[in-house]
Amino acid sequence: MSTELIKDYPGLVTISWNEYLEAIYLKWYTEHDEGGRVIEAVKFALSYVNDHNIKHWWVDLSTSVHGLSETDQAWVQTEFGKAISESCLTKLAMTPPLPETGQDIDWLDDWESSTNAKYRGKIEACLVQNEDDVRAHFK
Repeated sequence: MSTELIKDYPGLVTISWNEYLEAIYLKWYTEHDEGGRVIEAVKFALSYVNDHNIKHWWVDLSTSVHGLSETDQAWVQTEFGKAISESCLTKLAMTPPLPETGQDIDWLDDWESSTNAKYRGKIEACLVQNEDDVRAHFK
């Protein structure tokens, strides 16, 4: 995968531009942070997306060892959804946490259908396992 690092939040997430996929790529090492960096990172990525008219967003949680704090989870469920829907994005791909991370993944069962219902056709969301899946979703 050919990427250009845009921003690094050490130990938390790297945000990159993938020219081949024409996508912003967020690689999360952990989603848990008590210092507000999760929201800061996501807002930075959204700003970059809108400033550069990027249509595709790939979030990779595959190696994330901890889920969101309660505060960040509440923000994701309210403000993040609103910000994403108001962005220029058209496709969202998510690689879920792998079993070895120990994260609770029960929420994945309905993530794709509930996310697609939330965005009502404006943004198409898909669970992906690898870059080939992402490429197929983003075509």
